[in-house]
Amino acid sequence: MLAATQGAACAGAFTLEKGETKLFATAYVTSGDHYFDGRGRLKARDRLRKQDFQLYAEHGLADGLTVFGAGALERITVSGAERSQRRGLGRTELGARVRLAEPGAWIVSAQGGVVIAGAKRSEGLAAIGETDDQVDMRLLVARSFDAFARPAFVDVQVGYRTRSGDPANEVRVDVTLGVRPAPRWLLLAQSFNVFGQGRWDGPYALKQRIHKVQAAALLELTAALTIYAAVFATPSARDALDERGAQIGIGYRF
Repeated sequence: MLAATQGAACAGAFTLEKGETKLFATAYVTSGDHYFDGRGRLKARDRLRKQDFQLYAEHGLADGLTVFGAGALERITVSGAERSQRRGLGRTELGARVRLAEPGAWIVSAQGGVVIAGAKRSEGLAAIGETDDQVDMRLLVARSFDAFARPAFVDVQVGYRTRSGDPANEVRVDVTLGVRPAPRWLLLAQSFNVFGQGRWDGPYALKQRIHKVQAAALLELTAALTIYAAVFATPSARDALDERGAQIGIGYRF
């Protein structure tokens, strides 16, 4: 999952059939009271806690063409020496994914989207990093295979994200490994990686590098209804918060 929502990461390179729609509602919380400095060393900082409720939808507009959109409500609290709070509309994302080729067990797609910030600069410390609009372009490659006689897939996404305002542009590399241990279960191991392409010229002189990992489980209650849960952490980074958290959600397809 990221995009406005990490849950959307489950879609990967795959496109929906024409007329098919998927809806996801996700609640997640993340927090951290340490940060990685410019050398990747952990240091204490004021505690940041973020709570999000996100809605994500995608629709098969035509064969090989899927459009998607996402929106969120968020609450961000910074506690400690510098106190700040921000609540309201989070980021809104709109985009499309196009299947370029499907040779055998492979799928190759291209995706583009715009991300519109909901926060304003005047909202203070809790809004830092939330006020920039973004354009995200990426290439997605997925392959289906069998792992120990179980259906599985791997999905790799490489993208470039331009950001308005102070934050530097980013290269993003996301990798998802999915395995079905049983017909109704899907287990995911995911890695989300951000490589800042310059120094952030805002309140803090940052040149970020972020590596997050996530483990998720999805259970299909019916052919249309899915529930899922995930936990994530930041094992290494530079000039970035040591974020840890969890999310739960429900998906519906028709």
